[in-house]
Amino acid sequence: MSVTSKGGMTNNRNKSRRGRNPSIDIEKIENAVREIGGTQKDLSMKEVADFLGVNVTTLSRHIGGIDGLRRIRAGLSHNDLDELPSPEGRTWKSWLVVLSDYYRKALIDHPDLLDFVQAALDPDFENLEKEASILVKYGFEPRAALLAHSFLITTITGYVHQELQTLTEASSGYTPYYTRLFQNLDANPEKLPTLRSVNLSQKDMDRDLNFKAIITYAIAGIASQPGAPEESDQVF
Repeated sequence: MSVTSKGGMTNNRNKSRRGRNPSIDIEKIENAVREIGGTQKDLSMKEVADFLGVNVTTLSRHIGGIDGLRRIRAGLSHNDLDELPSPEGRTWKSWLVVLSDYYRKALIDHPDLLDFVQAALDPDFENLEKEASILVKYGFEPRAALLAHSFLITTITGYVHQELQTLTEASSGYTPYYTRLFQNLDANPEKLPTLRSVNLSQKDMDRDLNFKAIITYAIAGIASQPGAPEESDQVF
């Protein structure tokens, strides 16, 4: 039974109960981020806090600020990824090519993942374990398999970061780096004689062809390292 003062006011205990913020937890925060949708750039602490019916300070206490919120958003993107490509019927080199395409597509489709990469792509190390075991079955030493994976992911991440930056620059009206290179080669060829001798063309601007060339270099580097299998034509 509630106690009421002479002035008709309830006691402080009941008043404080009515004034409490709704309780929240990580599951509710994840659901809010999922429902709001959008990308990392669109994500705001205030919007999520308003959705949950709490203030920003309360939300921050649970996740540590906007970086924590962005990490949650990246983690949700991870759930949308396809299964890793199978190595069946492929050599280790051809499988790494397919695997590289998989990770490139994942990062382009879900740029939220770029800021956290492995922490978001593979939070429980399940993919790392699976990929390392596949490489070991191909003949890699375990340590070499881990180093090969790390090098490949670093290469892909760097390429996609530059790729997305170029697309953003183009869409915002800013001339991308390599487009400016072409312009400089046309306007002042004598200032860049070595680059001019390459005879660059618009084909060299093809994103897919450039990615394939980069991955070819990366795989050649992996093949030359200690612990890599001597035979590269073994099919899984």
